[in-house]
Amino acid sequence: AYKLQFFSPEQNALLDRLTDIIIPTDDRSPGASAAKVSLFIDLMAANSRKDAQQQWLAGLKAVEEETSRRFGKPFLQCNAQQQDQLMTTMAANEGKPSTELERFFARLKSMTIDGYYTSEIGIHRELRYKGNTALAEFPGCTHPEHGA
Repeated sequence: AYKLQFFSPEQNALLDRLTDIIIPTDDRSPGASAAKVSLFIDLMAANSRKDAQQQWLAGLKAVEEETSRRFGKPFLQCNAQQQDQLMTTMAANEGKPSTELERFFARLKSMTIDGYYTSEIGIHRELRYKGNTALAEFPGCTHPEHGA
């Protein structure tokens, strides 16, 4: 059983929901929540420099402040449409983030992808990776235009 090392249980619950919006469960595989991506982020944050840790905390705070400003309640108490609306705002300038909320989204998305695709669910269920296989021989390129 993993014990949180950096985030509080409330912050972890928020991270869990945010990551699951980024990679939700679908017909191919479970989402980020099932892959426990928030715990991966907790581990990474716990072992990061102080400035990186502060960025995570500031980002979570920015999410809650913007949610409170817009909807008058915490993110986790908002309905799915409100949560999606906020996430859309966060992702609007993904290529050139300029606000704390946008910069947080860029970090969150990157870490969500890293955590998910290094988890058993991401690698084996989503990507259907079977593991390395040994080849008895390597036939090379079989395209006629590349023939020797």
